[in-house]
Formats: sequence, C-alpha cells, structure tokens
Amino acid sequence: MTGTENSENLIASLGNKEFDIRSNAIEILSSMGTTEIIEHLISLLRKNSPRLVKEGACKTLGKIGNPEATDVLINILEDEDESVRYQATIALGQIGDRKAVQPLLNILKQKDDPLVRSEAAKALGMIGDPSALKILLEILKKEDDRFIKYHAVTSLGKIGDTKAKKVLEKLAKEETDDRLVLRSLEAIEKINRKEIVAG
Repeated sequence: MTGTENSENLIASLGNKEFDIRSNAIEILSSMGTTEIIEHLISLLRKNSPRLVKEGACKTLGKIGNPEATDVLINILEDEDESVRYQATIALGQIGDRKAVQPLLNILKQKDDPLVRSEAAKALGMIGDPSALKILLEILKKEDDRFIKYHAVTSLGKIGDTKAKKVLEKLAKEETDDRLVLRSLEAIEKINRKEIVAG
C-alpha cells in the first residue's frame, strides 16, 4: 500500500463509528502532518462532510498545530453541530494563532453553548493574547457557569497581565467555590512570576 493510499484510508476512518478506530486514525494522521494531509482535512471541513468526519478533521488539525488550518476552523465555529464547534474551538487553542482571538471572544459573548464557551475561555489562555483580558474579566463578574469561570481564571493567569490581579484577589477572598479559589491563587502566582521575570 502506498503512503497516499494509507493516508486516504486513515482519513476515511475519521468517519468510522468505532471510537478506537477514529482515535487511532487521528493519532497517526497528526503524527504524519504532511501538507497534503492538512489540505485534505481542510477540504473535508469546507464540504458538507458527516459530523464524525468534521470532528475528526478538527481534532487532527489541532494536534498538527499548523496555522494554515486557522481560517477554516474559524468558519467551522458556525457549524450547526455543537460537537463540531466544540472540537474546532479546542483546535484553535492548540494551534495558537492570534487570528482566532476575536472569533473566540465572540463565542464567549454568546449565551448558549456552555461547553463551547468554556473551551473558548480555555483556548484564549493557550493563545495568550492580552486583548482577551477585558472579556475574560467580565466573564468572572457576570457568568453563572462555573466551568467557564474556571477556564477564564486559568487563562488570565496564562496571559499574565497585572490588570487581572485585583479581580483575581477579590475572587480568591470572597468566592465560596474552593476550586475557583485555588485556580485564582494559581493565576495570581503566575502573574507574579511574570512580573518578576519582566522586572
């Protein structure tokens, strides 16, 4: 079997109903990560592919981490399936392209899709762009979903902007959710470390 035939078989396996077969295909394709594979996966996302195929393509592109996939993944944030939007959001965080910051912020501003919004908060921290600071701080003040808050706090620590410290200190002092308190303290510590390094 040629390399092309093998990669085509693996790409076809992204739509397999067996979870293990799909996972194996994602791992192998992402380790190969050739331009040809990236282009093929991008084309699958541009077509009206089945949900499992789109999920697998998003997962694989995220693991490969090539910014060439950023634009198509941003477009997929509008997909009708929540699970596809969820995987696209994760992939954008893994790739880390700043072009994705505004679309991810737009997701956070929405009121539905708590799972996708939670991943958007996490992805913004992975990208680390300070322009996310304002929305993430607003999330802490207005958001009810604790998982979105957890990821927002962690992301503020990763971004490392000292403007977040006052809000995080207030949260650590007044919050009754122990997990959120712990994450706030960890975020403050990360910001302090960045201050020392910068100073």
